[in-house]
Amino acid sequence: MAHRANNKQRAKRARQSGVGRNGGIIPPRQFKHASQSKSTAIRREPRFNKNGAPIHSMRTPAMRNPKTELEAATQRFVDLYDFAPIAYVSFDRAGRIEEANLAATELLGVPRDLLIGRPFAFYVADLDSFLHHLLYCRTSQQQVATELELKPKRGERIPAQLLSTPVTSTTRNGALLFQTAIIDLSERKRHEQQLSEQARLLDLSNDAIIVRDRNERITYWNKGATKLYGYTRQEALGAVLQHLLKSKFPEPLPKIYEKLLRDNHWQGEIVHTRRDGRRIIVFSRWAQDRDEQGKRAYVLETNNDITERKRAEHRQTVNLAVTKILAESPALTNAVPRILQNVCETLGWEAGAFWTHEPEADVLRCLTDWECHRGRFLNFKRTSSELTLAPGVGLPGLVWSGAKPTWISDYADTNFPRARVAVAEGLHAAFAFPISFRKRFLGVMEFFSCEIREPDEDLLKVFASIGSQIGQFIQRKEAEAALQKSKELLEHRVRQRTGELRAANKMMKDEIARRKGLEGEILEISDREQQRLGQELHDGLCQHLTAVAFMARSVGLRLKNHRVIEVADIEKIAQLVNDAATDTRNLSRALHRIDVDAAGLVDALRDLVDREIWRIPCRLEFKPSFHIESDVAAGELYRIAREAVINANKHSQARKIVIRLEGVENEMVLRVIDDGTGFPSEPKTKRGLGAHIMGYRARLIGARLEIDTPKTGGTRVSCCLPNNALQSQERKKAKMRSFPAKITKALAALI
Repeated sequence: MAHRANNKQRAKRARQSGVGRNGGIIPPRQFKHASQSKSTAIRREPRFNKNGAPIHSMRTPAMRNPKTELEAATQRFVDLYDFAPIAYVSFDRAGRIEEANLAATELLGVPRDLLIGRPFAFYVADLDSFLHHLLYCRTSQQQVATELELKPKRGERIPAQLLSTPVTSTTRNGALLFQTAIIDLSERKRHEQQLSEQARLLDLSNDAIIVRDRNERITYWNKGATKLYGYTRQEALGAVLQHLLKSKFPEPLPKIYEKLLRDNHWQGEIVHTRRDGRRIIVFSRWAQDRDEQGKRAYVLETNNDITERKRAEHRQTVNLAVTKILAESPALTNAVPRILQNVCETLGWEAGAFWTHEPEADVLRCLTDWECHRGRFLNFKRTSSELTLAPGVGLPGLVWSGAKPTWISDYADTNFPRARVAVAEGLHAAFAFPISFRKRFLGVMEFFSCEIREPDEDLLKVFASIGSQIGQFIQRKEAEAALQKSKELLEHRVRQRTGELRAANKMMKDEIARRKGLEGEILEISDREQQRLGQELHDGLCQHLTAVAFMARSVGLRLKNHRVIEVADIEKIAQLVNDAATDTRNLSRALHRIDVDAAGLVDALRDLVDREIWRIPCRLEFKPSFHIESDVAAGELYRIAREAVINANKHSQARKIVIRLEGVENEMVLRVIDDGTGFPSEPKTKRGLGAHIMGYRARLIGARLEIDTPKTGGTRVSCCLPNNALQSQERKKAKMRSFPAKITKALAALI
């Protein structure tokens, strides 16, 4: 609809301005003159359709003639010219407008009848620019292009480009006209201004922003890049970035582009070389722009200088690494090569050497060296190894005399003894620092680089501290060596003079402690056994004999009174006598030592649980995994089991007792388990004598005794005998044989 309205407006203006009979544009004065002429010719007014386009009369093919076809072609040309979207004007050699289309009237804001015949300079802001353009049009046979500003009748100034072509007008009797296309540059200027603003903003960035094409040639270079690298924009544009900055990538470049193609971005640390030759480390971020085929068209690279940060990190890394090396190394000869290697690899120096001080000759001699590429500096290394330097001679001597770190930017500028050899092999920058501790000079450490490097005061401060650490390490190792030597000599003499005395003293102390312990346990056992024997005689045999006495007296009284004697009473007396005999037999069996061997352990335990003296039911559980070959261990296990069963019958208030024999991993285990009141878990509770006896017996055979309360309740006594305890049992048995006869006899009576 807007297009139709514009066409109608243009048609209306065309009627006002006038259209010639042949379709040509008639200037207003000519149009007026034609309308007022006395000619009787009928002027045909142009007709327009509803969209505003002119309607031309069509004739049938039979009535065509060259004149009408020429008029139709001319009319079509006029329509194309008049309704073209680009403003067109034609002016003569004086710059007066002779023709103008509708777009020109809209651009300049003036109707066509007022526009034609007026100098075009009226609508130009800069008259000189138009006059130069007109002059070029007069003197040139080619198209002339000029950018200038138009000042329309209404509105702001319009940037435009005039494209003038000389033509010969057939309607002006062959006069020379300059047909000019007026191109509105407002939108382009606006875009250029936006781009310029964006470029200005990019220039404000502190980072280096670089754009390169698919051939790695630089197409954009901001002021941050100029500040960082030293190259101007004119010097950088068109150059290959990698060649210009001598880039060193963290990985092969094809691999980087492979990641960039896959992810459309990449970031990493790159080493670049400035225009002044100084190397810098940048953190680089790459972003890829693809073309219509999806291939790499441009790469936007943003670089941030992190050289100082990396240097600080490297200094800290070296400091920590040297501290760690000194802490781990047993001697100076182990520490120095590692320190030289770590400093060279971390800080990027090609070679290093350590000069030690010889107090006798008072000179410095090269003790060891290190280089990144073996065999690269052979002459320099050979010269260093052959030299001895006095104070003030060479870089090490200069450091010795000054007692402070020294930096040499270029070794070629010095007159040191090794300067010529160093320069011949490509060594330039160097620094060295003294190794000392408490004003005692110990040596010098020096490093070399193939580059010319400016002094780094922070690095020299770090190495001044490192020199003190190394000096302290050397002095500490010397003191440790002297102390170790004195200690070894003293220990040797002490071992010679006191070895036998210490051994005899130890044996005597062990024997005394062992005898005291055994005597105390024997006394406790004797008292306990006397008490138990008396209690069992009183509770068992005495009760039965008392009952027999009462029953016999009752029978005697009945016989005296000639009363009938019951047979049951006589049988009861006999039963009591038999019970007394059984208790006496069991008591005598308990007092008698039972020798149990490994083969009869299970039978002995089965006989133990089958005795009728137990008030609580007792049973034996035997698993085939249990196997024992030591007779000594079998006897002690039997006695431990008997002691545990006796204690359970007396104190546990249990309903059942289980003796279990089983093999668990590398141990043979004897367990006595009851479901009684349980074993007290308080640490302050004092264990009874029975527990001590069982623990002693377990230690005799190299076993481990554990007394605890299971989750189900009750008490569990476990004796764990390792499979390799036989040798320890034999040793303990030999010690038992060496005891005095009195102690051996007392131990034989243990229950």
